Amino acid sequence: MKKEFEDLTRRIDAIRAEIDPLLPKLAAARHAHFSNPTKQNEADLDAIQADVLALHKESSRLVAELPAASGLPLEMFENVMTDEGAPGGRPDHLPRQNLTVDQIETTADIDALLPDALDRMESLLPKGWLADQPREAGRLGSLLDSEAFLSLTKGTRLDSANSALHRLRQAIFVGRDYQEGHKLYDHFAGAALIPAMVRLATQGYHIGQVGGERDERLRHLWHGPSSQVDATIFELLTAAACVEMGRSVEFLTATDKKSPDIRCHDPFPLVIECKRQETVSQYEALEEARMRALFAVLRAEASKRGLCGGFRLTLSVEASQIDISDVAAKLVSQRLAPHPERPLRYDWGTIALVPIPLSVDLPSNMRLYSPNMLQYLFDWSTDLPDWDGICCSVAMGGEPSTDRVRSPIAMMWRNDSSEALKKRTWAPSNLFGAASFQVPAGEFGIVYVNYVEGARAEIADMRVKAFSDRLHEFEHSAKVRIPIAVLSRLYPRPLNEGQPDLIESSVRYVSGLYGEPVLFGSFPTTLFTLAGA
Repeated sequence: MKKEFEDLTRRIDAIRAEIDPLLPKLAAARHAHFSNPTKQNEADLDAIQADVLALHKESSRLVAELPAASGLPLEMFENVMTDEGAPGGRPDHLPRQNLTVDQIETTADIDALLPDALDRMESLLPKGWLADQPREAGRLGSLLDSEAFLSLTKGTRLDSANSALHRLRQAIFVGRDYQEGHKLYDHFAGAALIPAMVRLATQGYHIGQVGGERDERLRHLWHGPSSQVDATIFELLTAAACVEMGRSVEFLTATDKKSPDIRCHDPFPLVIECKRQETVSQYEALEEARMRALFAVLRAEASKRGLCGGFRLTLSVEASQIDISDVAAKLVSQRLAPHPERPLRYDWGTIALVPIPLSVDLPSNMRLYSPNMLQYLFDWSTDLPDWDGICCSVAMGGEPSTDRVRSPIAMMWRNDSSEALKKRTWAPSNLFGAASFQVPAGEFGIVYVNYVEGARAEIADMRVKAFSDRLHEFEHSAKVRIPIAVLSRLYPRPLNEGQPDLIESSVRYVSGLYGEPVLFGSFPTTLFTLAGA
């Protein structure tokens, strides 16, 4: 059995060794045909394409025989072969529930690297650029107001994600606030921005090796619109990671025609297109606005009765269909139930209440809405939420940190209606399609799609499944070839007192018609974190 397996792997390696020198010739033949479609160019393309496809077909046939030849159970063989080639099987990082702080090491080097990273970033900026907007605008000071409350959806505070600050200023400001231990540091913004800033700065050498429009791409970080900063960082990190793996790449000039982001010259000529999805969809933002409106009514009614606690709301209809006054009244009346913590069912969903005293002594001095405060008071986990969102408020006497709070009230909500689940589990497959249109005719292209994930496990997993299902049905122009693609999922979350932490989990896709998994040995699959993190 062992000899058969080793023989198969040798034959597969031999075929791939034959394919490698043909790929530059295939790329050149495709480019020649689509730029100058003569009969001779078409015949040359058909000939070399047939040779490559025949070798690819034989390689795929032999790969399909490996499980039986290995002598391992199929599921074990798949684990060994798909977990980045790590025999013995690395943990399966596809399910959301496996991407938690107790299973993946935190990005502990941030504290050590951040000061130098911020100095490097600031050294690039025009003199006085940071002073154009006030640093206080990047803090949580507004939440000290007695009428204010915290609202999160998918682990994201929209007021932080949509700050009036330019996104790059916000990144540097929250980085400095975290470094200096400022009590009103915005840990919700910092969870994503600080790791990205550190990675961007530490990749400075590799970014410096990128050719083409590199300097223009860097200037776009501060000269360009705030809304494009995250996408520009993604492009810069993709190019840097390619250089880190030994690739020769350059940024291309944006034009009105098909214009990919990056040109790669080896191991054969191809282009790379990067697409980034907005963190919160329009549907999710509207749903969160509805929950904010409900919480405002609930808090006012609860305050009249001196009621504090953690309300649990599970909807079986879309949020837009509920009567806010009715749901708020039912939530308040839950205090009269014999066992308020046990869910009661209504036509639109279920509710429960975990009572909390009017005044609560905290186990230590805690910052306003820090992760450990949310966990202690309301059992809300920033690591892996069980809910779609939370609205909550506490009275802290106008102080940014305290060891005692008054009037703690929260409403944690989730929506299990089929329509809401369908709309919340949007998949960024439309970005894949848009990226494929940027690949010029006759070219090979690699697509990188990036999005931030903060939803509960069920929805996060449904999103990946929806993306994979749609890719199976995806069709693109026969004039282009996309052998591999990478779906880069980011899981930013503040921990403990608000320490920033970022998990990156990428999903790799290979074209069944002409793709080769071996290409992942030449191109990066992690961009925001170290390979294998």
